[in-house]
Amino acid sequence: MLRYLDRLIEIIVGALVALTAIAVCLNVFYRYVLGSGLVWADEVPGFLLVWIAFLGAYLAAREQGHIAFDMLLESFPPLLKRVVKVVGDMAVIGFFVLLGIMSWQMIERVGGRSIETLPIPQGVFMSVLPLASALMVVALSVRLVQRWRNF
Repeated sequence: MLRYLDRLIEIIVGALVALTAIAVCLNVFYRYVLGSGLVWADEVPGFLLVWIAFLGAYLAAREQGHIAFDMLLESFPPLLKRVVKVVGDMAVIGFFVLLGIMSWQMIERVGGRSIETLPIPQGVFMSVLPLASALMVVALSVRLVQRWRNF
């Protein structure tokens, strides 16, 4: 089931990258060929980039592709190494739970306001924070279960 979720997120990220590229190209065309840029084409790609980054972070977490400075950790005995990794995963899960809760509260407070250039609520773009937080909790929980099985 997680493979299907990963594939769906990959498709969404690919579509967002394509939309960002189209918006930027359209803005360049309008600005330099037609002499008048698209007002929204500066703001919207920035918001889409946030979506790409957060969803991409989930995909990297699923593939264990995030940077890790583990030279000290590698010198630990195997049991201590596993314990430290489990505690680290639990701490990061706690961070993402907190981020999800706080971002949800932020969306409730200011998410109804429109962005500057289009009548789209800010909450549409902000919703990536609780979504990505939930996805990261899933990814890290799966990894945590795998670490427990290896004890």
